[in-house]
Amino acid sequence: MRLPIWRRLGWRLGAAFVLVASASILASGLVQYRAQEASLRHSLGALLLNIARTGSLLIDGDLHARVVAEGRGDSEGYGRLRDRLLLIQEANALGEAVYTLTDVDGERAHFGVISNGLAPVGSEYRLGRSIQAMVRRVLTDGMPAYTDLYTGPDGAWISAFAPVRDSAQRTVAVLAVDFRADTYLAELAGVRRRLYWSVAAGALLALIAGMGLARHITRPLAELQALARAVVEGDLTRRLRVRTRDEIGLLANVFHLMVDRLQVSQRSVVEVLVRALEARDGGAGSLDRLAASSLELGAALGLSAAQREALELGARLHDIGEVRTPEALLGRRGPLSVAERPTLEAHPRAGVEILETVPLFTPALDVVGGHHERWDGGGYPQGLRGEEIPLTARIFAAVDALEAMTHDRPYRRACPLGDALAAVAAESGKQFDPRVVAAALAIPESRWAELLLARTAQG
Repeated sequence: MRLPIWRRLGWRLGAAFVLVASASILASGLVQYRAQEASLRHSLGALLLNIARTGSLLIDGDLHARVVAEGRGDSEGYGRLRDRLLLIQEANALGEAVYTLTDVDGERAHFGVISNGLAPVGSEYRLGRSIQAMVRRVLTDGMPAYTDLYTGPDGAWISAFAPVRDSAQRTVAVLAVDFRADTYLAELAGVRRRLYWSVAAGALLALIAGMGLARHITRPLAELQALARAVVEGDLTRRLRVRTRDEIGLLANVFHLMVDRLQVSQRSVVEVLVRALEARDGGAGSLDRLAASSLELGAALGLSAAQREALELGARLHDIGEVRTPEALLGRRGPLSVAERPTLEAHPRAGVEILETVPLFTPALDVVGGHHERWDGGGYPQGLRGEEIPLTARIFAAVDALEAMTHDRPYRRACPLGDALAAVAAESGKQFDPRVVAAALAIPESRWAELLLARTAQG
């Protein structure tokens, strides 16, 4: 069963890594952005304030009061004050005009002198909502100040204001220095863009690193999952090498120990069953011969380790279903009647029913249930044909026939090994799989004698 992507540990770890890394980069970037923004505002405001304070010292307050009272922009006094303001503007490379304000009332004020001379003396100047209180405070309290970033009808600005005093130290006007903040905002926009790109790049790197880390962590877990599935299906031969020395490596070692013990338990139970089955039919050592001979033929056909394990287990337990068959039928010397044959032919199905309740014996079911099937479809209990019959069952069927023909049975005497091999060859494509028969004939007769006959002598 494959888990959906959103439930897989690797994807969750990768996503968590990306989210944490992205959030960390974003939070750090925002802190730096806010700090840089505040630093830029403070630095720019402080610079403008110094210009305003220094510039106000160059303005003669008494002369300014007379110029405002005269209300003329062509007087000598106006020219002198304008020159001073122009000097302040040019000396500090300001792009906007420097000017003075008087008679602040609510949102209205009046121009005094302006460095570019474009605003007549006494003309109205509308104060933005964000600077009204500050200009009044500078005019009344005589304390210089600068604004935060504010937006006016024609853009974003930062302004600084300083009091212009007369000889009696009375504040008669406010010197205003403005800075258009478009460049400042463009710089901040660039900082934001760099922040977003940094977050995107960090997220990409975090994704790559996170997926690599998740793969490093979850690959052994996925392999352990596959190994556990194989064990559940009865394959106790598979092993997994986990090189990590962390909890996953410890888990793999414990799992291998558990599988080893399961395998020992399985073999112990199988040995008990084999001895019981051999004691019942009086053929000591026959199941060991069948298992060894089947493994030899299976190796010639290139079976995997799991298939060899299943073949060996099935060879040892192939006739376990005969425990439900009356002994009178099993020892019958003559042919069985039509009524008796179904009882004998039921033992493969009975064997499957007995073993399928024990997961450790699951690999044996193919051989137990299919070793009496025929390649041509004339076998039992299901009448399977050709490739429908499991390969392990087809291999064992040929070995079982050789074993039966080369050993005495109640109803006949044993025949020579050469005759038995010839009989198997004659049934190629009929009772037996032609490929299995070809592999069996490729094994030297002397080797078959060692497998099927030598052990009989030892027994």
